[in-house]
Amino acid sequence: MKAILEKVPQRIGSSWRLKKIREHKKAFSWHYHNKEFELLIHRNFRSHCHIGHFQGQLSENSMILIAPNVPHAIDAIPDNNIDNYETFVLWFKQDWIANMMFSCQELRKIESLLKRAEKGLLFSHQTAEYVAEIIESVDESDFDPINLLAKFILIVEVLCQDKESKTLLSYNRDQQGNDQTNREKIERLCAFIDQNYHQPLTLEDAANCICTSESSIHRLFEQHFNESFTQYLKKLRLNHAAENLVSTADPISHIAEQVGYRNQANFNRQFKQYKGMTPREYRQHYKLDAKV
Repeated sequence: MKAILEKVPQRIGSSWRLKKIREHKKAFSWHYHNKEFELLIHRNFRSHCHIGHFQGQLSENSMILIAPNVPHAIDAIPDNNIDNYETFVLWFKQDWIANMMFSCQELRKIESLLKRAEKGLLFSHQTAEYVAEIIESVDESDFDPINLLAKFILIVEVLCQDKESKTLLSYNRDQQGNDQTNREKIERLCAFIDQNYHQPLTLEDAANCICTSESSIHRLFEQHFNESFTQYLKKLRLNHAAENLVSTADPISHIAEQVGYRNQANFNRQFKQYKGMTPREYRQHYKLDAKV
């Protein structure tokens, strides 16, 4: 079975991404990431774990670090006593962490950890519980960049200290066999949207960009982004708006127009729905040059 390239949702201004997932059903999804490491904690359920050629059962509260281009999937073992399957997922980019290690000698001990992750790295339950506690303390609506980075470094330190961690694969096979054409299409599509998100983009525009049909674009987003084209574009615009709110003194109406909104009331409504506060409240809370 061919693994699907899954794109990681990015947050403007963040070098890593954390997501707490609670779902009624844990769907099987055989996928890989071509740029990001993925740290997974399966909090309250046992699972069938598939990483590369490894297949096995994992108990609840299992934590695994997976390198880029390693296909993987988690299939929850059904349990009538579980209403919501809870998973913590943390992603960080390979080039970003490499630059961090190059610039900061203190972080170079991470290198062996990342190398072992190419074979799927399973941590002890004690370490998984400690990391889960750190993640639980992170408010998903908060966006204090320095505090979030400090949390990430603390998590990495905890991972490095685990003497009981073990690799799951007997050998590593790089995910070069995946559909290269599809990967190139996705990269072109992302670049096109990043360059034109402030314009009134449509599904047809995206389809024309990579010379395909609108229905193909729809399937591409559902498969590789786990959301629709419209949702992806909205989040990108609002994240750019959030960045401009804290890094500039531009009027909110101007910022809304800069990111592609022609109606400020619509912008305000969607921003509050996504960020949990109005643009004005967000600026007051996170303004980089706020008085101290």
